[in-house]
Amino acid sequence: MWRMEDYIARYGYLAILIGTFLEGETTVLLGGIFSKLSYLKLDQVMVWAFAGTFAGDCTFFFLGKFLGRNIIERFEFLRSKIPLANAIMRKYGNFIIFLVRFFVGIRGVILLLLGCTDIRKRTFFVYSLISAFLWSIVVSSIGYLFANVVYIFVQDIKEYEELISAAMLVVVIIFIFIYRHIVKEKEQDYGNE
Repeated sequence: MWRMEDYIARYGYLAILIGTFLEGETTVLLGGIFSKLSYLKLDQVMVWAFAGTFAGDCTFFFLGKFLGRNIIERFEFLRSKIPLANAIMRKYGNFIIFLVRFFVGIRGVILLLLGCTDIRKRTFFVYSLISAFLWSIVVSSIGYLFANVVYIFVQDIKEYEELISAAMLVVVIIFIFIYRHIVKEKEQDYGNE
């Protein structure tokens, strides 16, 4: 019978790649924690986190660059944000590309909008590359260091792995329901304007 450690060791890096492609802070923090607990290797967590987040950034940005105008033209509330996005780009310059990495939960939307601005592809690529590299190292390391706190409170994690797995599943499900509720409310608010 497989234990939790076996699943983490076998699928952990793939989970980090997919999780960071979409958003990823929690995924990378968990990767750092599991590295400290010797289920994964910290350098590999950083590499897969970098690959996933950089690929996700480029995907969302280029979707915005090539398809975003068509999508935005359909929705007035999005269309009205393009001048603001261009103004922010002019005011903060390329630094906004670096900062977008740390906007938890809305990174994909911001990247789509950035793709619709007049930012050059090469500029985005360079700043995103640097940002993804630093982010993957910092967030993985925070998870690794945070594992010391987890280890202090849970001396023998194997004793509690079923409880921890169940708790993590419940938290993820709750998060998904809350997120869906917020998105539906925002869609209704925008639809009523």
